[in-house]
Amino acid sequence: MRILLIEDDDVLAKVLSQALAAQHWVVDLATDGHSGGDYALGAPYDLILMDVGLPGLDGIRLCRKLREAGCGTPILLMTARDAPSERIRGLDAGADDYVSKPLDIEELRARIRALLRRSEAQRSPILQVEKLRLDPRSCEVHYGEKGLCLTPKEYSLLELLMRHPERVFSRGEIVEHLWSFDDPPLEESVKAHVKGLRQKLKAAGAVDWIENIYALGYRLHPHIQAAAATAATAQERYRQEMAGLWERYRDLMAERQAVLQEAATVLVEQGQIPEALRQQAAQAAHKLAGTLGMFERDAGSDLARQVEQMLEAKKLEPQLAQLVEQLGTCITGDAAALALPRPAARPRGAAEIGVLVVDDDPIFLAALPPMLAPWGICTSTLADARQFWEVLGTVAPDLVILDVEMPHQDGISLCRAIRENPDWQSLPVLFLTAHRDWQTIQRLFAVGADDYVSKPVVGAELLSRITSRLERLRLLAALSAKDPLSGLANQLHSSRILEAQIHKARAGQPFCLAILAIAGLRRVHLAHGHAAGRQILQRWGRLLPSTLSGDDILGYWGEGEFVVGLAMQRAQAEAHLALAIKALQLQVYTGADGGTFQVHFSCSIAEYPGDGLSVQSLYRSAATSVQRS
Repeated sequence: MRILLIEDDDVLAKVLSQALAAQHWVVDLATDGHSGGDYALGAPYDLILMDVGLPGLDGIRLCRKLREAGCGTPILLMTARDAPSERIRGLDAGADDYVSKPLDIEELRARIRALLRRSEAQRSPILQVEKLRLDPRSCEVHYGEKGLCLTPKEYSLLELLMRHPERVFSRGEIVEHLWSFDDPPLEESVKAHVKGLRQKLKAAGAVDWIENIYALGYRLHPHIQAAAATAATAQERYRQEMAGLWERYRDLMAERQAVLQEAATVLVEQGQIPEALRQQAAQAAHKLAGTLGMFERDAGSDLARQVEQMLEAKKLEPQLAQLVEQLGTCITGDAAALALPRPAARPRGAAEIGVLVVDDDPIFLAALPPMLAPWGICTSTLADARQFWEVLGTVAPDLVILDVEMPHQDGISLCRAIRENPDWQSLPVLFLTAHRDWQTIQRLFAVGADDYVSKPVVGAELLSRITSRLERLRLLAALSAKDPLSGLANQLHSSRILEAQIHKARAGQPFCLAILAIAGLRRVHLAHGHAAGRQILQRWGRLLPSTLSGDDILGYWGEGEFVVGLAMQRAQAEAHLALAIKALQLQVYTGADGGTFQVHFSCSIAEYPGDGLSVQSLYRSAATSVQRS
C-alpha cells in the first residue's frame, strides 16, 4: 500500500516513515501543506496521514481543499491538540479519523489498517482469497497451512492484488502503488517481482494465480477450475461452429476439387491443359491451400500448395493426378479434431479490438470471426475489395487484414493506397499470403505492410500478430505523445490538440494560449545540478494538472516552456491561471548540495483572434511578451 505522510517535524517524520515501512507500506513524505496537496493530487495513494499544524497550509484547510478537489483518499489527522473542537473541525473538513500526539505506533498502525478496510468495505482485518491468507498486522502470508516467505515488494504486490481481486493492474499502476517518488523502479522491476511472487505461490500450491492479461496487466485469478470449464465451453463452441462451417461450405470445396480433377484428367488424356483451365485450376488450388489448414487439415493444405505450384510453374507432370486424388481424400474424409488455443481471460468492460478482413474467399471470411471472437476481437469481413473505402469509413477498424491475391484490386495496391491516404496512412496492415518466397514478402513490406501471416492461418499465430502489433503501436503513440520529464503532452502532440481547438475558435468559441516560462533553466542546471532541473519539471508536471481544469490543454515545449490552451477570454484566463501561478511561486526545490532554492518564471497570454489566427502565431505573440518581461 502507498501512504502519503505530511509532517513538518523531521524527527517524527523519520520515525513514522520507518514504522510504516516496517509494515511493507510505501511512504512518500511532504513537509508542508502546499507540497502535500501537490503530492496528494498528483499520485494515487491508499491513505494520507497528515499533521494538523503544518506550515503554509494547515492540515484542516488542506483536508478541506483535497475534498473539494474530489480526492476521496482516506485521511488520518495527527495533532498535539486534544481539544474536542479541533477533532470536530477536522472531521467536518473531511477527515476519516483523528489521532492525538504523542502517538502510539501500534495504535496508529491499527487505525491505518481500519481505514484501509473501511475504504474497501471489508469486515475482517485478514485478507483471504480461498486458501490464501494475508495478515496486514503481522505481515504474514499463508496458503493453507504453509507459510510464504516474501520480499517486501512481493508482499506489497500480493496485498495490492488481494485487496482488489477482480481488478487488472497495469505495470504503471503497480509502480504508482508500490514505489515512492524517491525510489523509482528499474524498467523490468515489476515483471521480476511478479515472476518471483508467482514462483513462491506455485511452490505453496497456488498455481497460476497471478494472471497476465495480454496488453493490459496483471490480476489475481484463483478460479482455475472455473476458468478451465469456461475454456472448455469455448473450445466446444468453437468446434461446433467450425464443424458447421465445414458442412456449409463442403459443396464449394468439392467444386474446387472438381476443377482440379478436370485439369488432371485433361492432362492425362491430352498431355496438356488449356491455358484458361490451368489458370482456373491454379486459383482453385490456391483457395484450398488457404482454407483447409483452418479446419486442421494440414495435409490437404500442403497437397493443395504443391498442386498450385505445379500449375503456376506450368510443370505439368504425371504425378499431378495422384496429388489431386490424395487431395480429394483429405476433403471427403472425416473432420479432424479442431483445437482452439485457450484465450486469455478479458476483464469485464474491456474494449474490443476492431479488425477488417478483406479476402475474396467466403470460407475464410466465415471461419475467421469464430476463431478470433474468444479474444475479444470483433471481425468485419469484406469479399469485394472495390467496396473497401466505403466499408473502411463505416467500420473504422483498429487494424486491416488483406489477402495478397484478389480480383478487381489486389492487396498490395490496396495497401499502397492506404499509405498514401492522409486519413488512414497510420492504420496497421497485416497481409495474408500462401506465398512464402522472399520476393513476395519483400514486396509486402515495400508498400508499407506491418506484418504478414502465411496461409493456412492458425488462430493463435494470427491473434499474436494482431495484439502485438497493436500493443507496439499504442506504446509508440504514448511515448511519442508524452514528454518524459514533465509527463505532459509534448510539443507535437499538444500542438495537434491546440489546432483542433483553434477550429472551434473560428466557429466563435473564445480561446487563449498561455506560456509559463521558467527563467534560466540552464542556469539552474549549472548552479544546482541537472537533478534539480528534473525535479522542477516533474513538480510542475504534477502541479499544473491538479490546479487547472481538466478541459485545459497542457503541454511542455522544452527549454522550460509550459503551454496552456484555455477555451475562455483573456480576463477569465488570467483569473483561471492565478491559482496555478500562486502554487508555482510557493514551490521550494532542493539542489545537489542540499540547499534549497526557488525559481523565477513569467506568464503571458495571447488571445484569438486579436493576437493571432493559428497556434504558431499565438505562441509567437505570447513568447514575445515573455521575452519582454
